[in-house]
Order: sequence, then C-alpha cells, then structure tokens
Amino acid sequence: MRQAENQIDVRAAIQKKSFELHYNGGTIWCEHLDGMKNREQEVIVKFNGNLPELLRPSVSSCMIINLDETVITEDIEQAIVDGLNKGKKRFKKISLVGVDRKHQIKFITGLSRTGAAVKFLDDYEKAKEWVL
Repeated sequence: MRQAENQIDVRAAIQKKSFELHYNGGTIWCEHLDGMKNREQEVIVKFNGNLPELLRPSVSSCMIINLDETVITEDIEQAIVDGLNKGKKRFKKISLVGVDRKHQIKFITGLSRTGAAVKFLDDYEKAKEWVL
C-alpha cells in the first residue's frame, strides 16, 4: 500500500506546474521540482520544459527552485546551472529550497554567472520572503 501511495505522490509532483507568483507587491518564478524523489530524468525533463517560459524577459528575475524531497544528482545540478545560464537573462535573486550542503557549492559556483544573489533555505515561505 505504501509503495502505491509513493507512486501517486511522485506522479503528483511531476504534474505540479511551475508558475509566476504575485507576492508581496512583486512576482517570483516558482520552479516546482520538489517531491520527485529519485526520478532524475523526470526532474531534468520538467525543468528543461519550463526553461522557455522562465527565460522570457517578461518573467520575473526573482526565482525559487524547490527541490525539497527530490534526490539531487550531478546531472540535475548541471541541468539547472546550464539552463539558467542559457541566453541573456540576468536573475536578481535565486533561492533554492531543500538543497543539502553537499550540493550547495556546485550551485553557488555555477549560478554565480547568472548575476543573481543565491541563498539556500529549508522553508518555502522563508524563501518567498527573502526573494522579495
């Protein structure tokens, strides 16, 4: 029974849409890659599928990437770093939620080219506050 529940939870996480959130007088791009457990390829496909929208100039340059309850691999790190460094968009602030210390250095190094201030938090609500 528990395995079936986990499969439903992962499917729901995969289907959860990323979006631009109007919050506290501004907007934040909310990239939802959370709850996807060890589904590396689905995480990468979902993120890459959102890139054309989140890289548009009209979309907020403030962003939260939620990776809580997702196993972060080198390929996921690389996809996110490469994706956000594509094109000419400059980000103002990027908060990553649910990233352990082991993976933070790779993100800090790679995302420094985006021009953004980067912060790691464990709470999505605190990430919204920090980004705006």
